[in-house]
Amino acid sequence: MARIFNLEDKIIVIIAALSQLIEQLICNMTVVALPQIAVDLNFNIDMMMWVNLIYLCSLVSFCIPGAKIISQYGVKRFTIYSLLALFFSIFLSVFISNPYVFLISRAIQGLSSALLSISIYMMIVHELEDDEVGPALGIVGSAGYIGMLIAPSFMGFTMYFTSWKVAFLIFIPLISIILLLFTKVKKEWATERQKVDNLGSLIYLLFMVLLTYGVTILDDYGIIPIIISFILLFVFVKVERRAEHPIYNLSLLKDARYVIGNYAAMAAYFTTTIAFTALTFHLLYINDYGEYMVGMILLIAPIIMIGLSGFAGKLTKIFDPRIISGIAMIFISISMMLYAFMHFFKLDFILFACVLQGIGAGLFSAPNNKYVLTLVEVDNLPDASAFLSTSKEFGKILSNGIYTLIFSIFIVGGQLGDTNVDYLLIVSTHAMMIINFFVAFSAMVLLFYSYSKYELDYNSSVIGFFKSILPEWLVELFD
Repeated sequence: MARIFNLEDKIIVIIAALSQLIEQLICNMTVVALPQIAVDLNFNIDMMMWVNLIYLCSLVSFCIPGAKIISQYGVKRFTIYSLLALFFSIFLSVFISNPYVFLISRAIQGLSSALLSISIYMMIVHELEDDEVGPALGIVGSAGYIGMLIAPSFMGFTMYFTSWKVAFLIFIPLISIILLLFTKVKKEWATERQKVDNLGSLIYLLFMVLLTYGVTILDDYGIIPIIISFILLFVFVKVERRAEHPIYNLSLLKDARYVIGNYAAMAAYFTTTIAFTALTFHLLYINDYGEYMVGMILLIAPIIMIGLSGFAGKLTKIFDPRIISGIAMIFISISMMLYAFMHFFKLDFILFACVLQGIGAGLFSAPNNKYVLTLVEVDNLPDASAFLSTSKEFGKILSNGIYTLIFSIFIVGGQLGDTNVDYLLIVSTHAMMIINFFVAFSAMVLLFYSYSKYELDYNSSVIGFFKSILPEWLVELFD
């Protein structure tokens, strides 16, 4: 662990790491408990879908509008408010046996997670010296990976011995510890207060809700809300360009380096999360391994991620973050290709793919986070933090939506575990992992291209190329 200069800096890193851990656990653990939650709260099929959907919609919708409020009224203050709201929502979800109250609690959890995901980045970049930002983000990234990847096992283990409600209650002491740690933090970080663009915020909320909803039901009629969401995006850009104090600085998107960094973040979360889902299905239903064996195999990549994430942060002091992130994407690309054909391989090759994925994911997060967040001016840090968090979460949403669509195409009316469905599961996994490969490979190419070509703030040749292939009306929006 890199040396942090003083006690308050160490406390801030611990707060950020624990907050990231909680946020990723709450985001990813509930899917395992859905059947039991449905029984306990009398959910129908549609309401089961909304348990995770309402959380995701709330999370991605409030990131960018929330960033402006956090930065102007105090990062520390709103981090504490977010933790208190999370505390309250957990009590709602556990102690009030009403399905609609439970859905409200999930929406509050999504809002709290959105604000936490922004504030932890802002605290670190604001507080720490430049050469300490990378190692600190490595520690926080490790905590995030731990939460994201052990969440299903954590919920399953807790349910085996007690119930899903206990898994939620475990967060109460963790949140209490963070709140106690905040009593040791005397500093506050805030920018000059400005009028919040309420119209732009409302349009953005509707845009993200419809886009998220559409992506999660691609196998049904998701194209309709997606089309409406893109119309709203057009309106949002028009409104924001005329707003005196827009909720997001659209000029950041003129810097292709910034766009590439966020695309790479989206690609990393797109590939990592769905790869674990596909690998779980394959090991359970194709290889016929027991849950214990599958759980042990799935721990390989997270353990490597945790070990390498802090080291990757230290490497940013020596090498350009884009080089480290690009190399990480090479490992991820190879692992995705191995996963695509894992039905031809023995277990040894699958384990090797897990190792490669762990190396890639471990090397990627801290350098890419540092690169994106230090690329912008301090005044634009709230927007950069919000957009980075949105990119990551939307990557997870998009990959799950595409995998669901692939399932609906190949496995129509079948049940996983049926002999006649095994081949279709293999084909579905093959298709998804090929998509993963191209997503990761494209991110790798863009990261290396960014390093080799981008010497100026705005690369005119690259911007000129994109302008030549985009519709004229879209070019005019950003000019």
